[in-house]
Amino acid sequence: MSEEKKIQKTINDSRRAFLKYSGMGFAFSTVMGMIPGNPITGSLGWKAFAQSEKKVSDEMLEIAAKYGKPTGKYGKIGEPVTITVGYQPYCTPYWTSSINKQAQLWKKYLPQGSNVVWFRSLSGPLINNNMYAGKNQFGYMAETPAMRSGDTVPCDLISVTGYDVGEAGAICIEQKLLEEGKFKEAKDLAGKNVGTPVGSFSHRQILAWSDQTGVKTNILDQSTELQITNLRAQNITAAVTWEPYPSWLEQRGIAKRWLTGQDMACTCKKYNSESVDHTYRVVGSLLAIHEWLRDRPDIMVAFLKAEEESRDMLMNDRDLAAYYISTDISEIHPAVTRVVLDMMVWDGRVTPECRKHLKAVARMWKEIDIIRSARTKDPDKFVDEWADDRYLRLAIKELKAQGQWTSEQLPGFPKEARPDQVKPHTWKTYEKIELKQKPWNASKA
Repeated sequence: MSEEKKIQKTINDSRRAFLKYSGMGFAFSTVMGMIPGNPITGSLGWKAFAQSEKKVSDEMLEIAAKYGKPTGKYGKIGEPVTITVGYQPYCTPYWTSSINKQAQLWKKYLPQGSNVVWFRSLSGPLINNNMYAGKNQFGYMAETPAMRSGDTVPCDLISVTGYDVGEAGAICIEQKLLEEGKFKEAKDLAGKNVGTPVGSFSHRQILAWSDQTGVKTNILDQSTELQITNLRAQNITAAVTWEPYPSWLEQRGIAKRWLTGQDMACTCKKYNSESVDHTYRVVGSLLAIHEWLRDRPDIMVAFLKAEEESRDMLMNDRDLAAYYISTDISEIHPAVTRVVLDMMVWDGRVTPECRKHLKAVARMWKEIDIIRSARTKDPDKFVDEWADDRYLRLAIKELKAQGQWTSEQLPGFPKEARPDQVKPHTWKTYEKIELKQKPWNASKA
């Protein structure tokens, strides 16, 4: 058989089909590089992938093809893996990670023998650096720093972790100053020192608040821990931070929430007029690097199934979810851990309205030069390419087929899941709560 006929036979035999790729507009040489066992490339990695690809669906392979041809670098489909996940246990919007970690739900879905190494971080930049270096395959952070990661690291947003209905972010003022009646309206904060981590969703919040009120503050780049120290020393007037810190500051008598996202419009108000009207929102993000999105679609879907079950617990058994979170951040009062769960909707989907929100954030970040690479030159196109939840949709499809709860049972961004969520919450509601472990079974659809 001639070499050309061998090539044609390989194309015809390929389960993924030559026409699927040629229809995408790839050059012939690129298409040939996508054929497992291709005699032109002779790639051992490709042969290993070809031997194992029948273990995953055509849909998974189509998504994986977005990121290039697999190399076999991370093992065959179905083989156990060790992945390192960067997460932030002191950031409520990404608490699917703490549930997944502490309840070890990932063991139910990843190939037997797999291991997950959890890298704790207090902010997104360190996770960003680890993803850039290939040390973290997954990373959790808010949509705002996540876009900076997408700007600098070959990674995509593969799932939303959840979103708040206004209370996850707050401007907190030292308690004594409020008791003395020195802060009653927006203008009272004019020119005052305000601490917030630059590049965070809290930074986005204070910028949006200043734009909406016309009040300018002196923003100081400070970590959450430094903010607390400076509030006590009265070196800053306000700290703009995220839950559970605002409620924890109140519980400890250090500061009070002077304003939350429920008291102001979202970034979308200015940057995307197509969005439905809503108060300030934060969207948690799960990022994955392109190499793993390309080589191990089976791991992507498996991990996202564990994320969906984590959301199930966070929505449907908040007391148990609070218990697992408290085992990860035990120094925070149980009442604080529990109350902030009432502020969140744990929907993993990138719905059309969620995508509009992401575009608004990207447009703002582009305007102030936070994102500046070739990938983010057009912020709308960047979001459409970067926010890709197709692996999640496959995970949801398979869980639904098994009769399990999924994010599809939720109303979708930016809607609340329960009427109580649009009201202010206080840690005092759960002041006497005792968090306990109990058996957990995934909810039925």
